[in-house]
Amino acid sequence: MSATNDIEFDPNTYDIEDSDDVINLAKSLVNGHYPGILGTIDLEGKPQMRWMSTLALDEFPVFQTLTSPESRKVREILAHPEVNWMFFNKDLSLVVNLKGRARVVDDGPSLKRIWQRIVDMSHAYFLEHYHKKPGFCAIETVVESIELHSPKHNVHFTLNPFEMA
Repeated sequence: MSATNDIEFDPNTYDIEDSDDVINLAKSLVNGHYPGILGTIDLEGKPQMRWMSTLALDEFPVFQTLTSPESRKVREILAHPEVNWMFFNKDLSLVVNLKGRARVVDDGPSLKRIWQRIVDMSHAYFLEHYHKKPGFCAIETVVESIELHSPKHNVHFTLNPFEMA
């Protein structure tokens, strides 16, 4: 198994006893170097999707992402904290869905700590258009379930990351 986005997955070698390997497989896709797709519920109760890439993942299954404090997703999360994240490998043979609850983080000390842990800032475009300090907030997600799908191998697993610890 590689730590890149070109993960090979052998469905014949998985055993429920190897759940740590599945968590590590999920972590290798959710590594901060590739965008994820964040699903929220808008104020009318309809699903909304957008890609996000400024991720801090070293506390997984809790992780953070940066965004504009005036973004729609912030208002959506304040009203409906249930979220779904989707990540996938390069050839789309493996998809990871992370379902959980999110909260908006906007206090200075927490933002400073999160800022220092972001893996890739190259797509933080919102910072170029925001002129108030600090110019960003964070969305913190606590993952309640991890779903791994391999359409290529017709395999599906759902795990609770906190039961694995």
